[in-house]
Amino acid sequence: MSVRALRSTFGPNCHWCGLAMDFEEPHGRPESATIEHLVDSTLGGVRSQKHRRLAHAACNHARNEFRMQAERQFQSWIAARQASEKTLTDK
Repeated sequence: MSVRALRSTFGPNCHWCGLAMDFEEPHGRPESATIEHLVDSTLGGVRSQKHRRLAHAACNHARNEFRMQAERQFQSWIAARQASEKTLTDK
């Protein structure tokens, strides 16, 4: 599904912030329209048209960065938990 098709289906506003996107902006610029995958395939989602929306490049990037930060924090928490359990069983 293309940006044009998604725009005709969902309108000209960003899925995340609700503000209008600039469809004249070159690809990759903060206010340009990008295709956002609501359920990322790397997280078990299926790449289908119903999981796609339009979002500002900046909103899309920020969402992905926050998700990556959360994943790193979780992995750190798991490692600390495992280390803590290991020290308890070593006693």
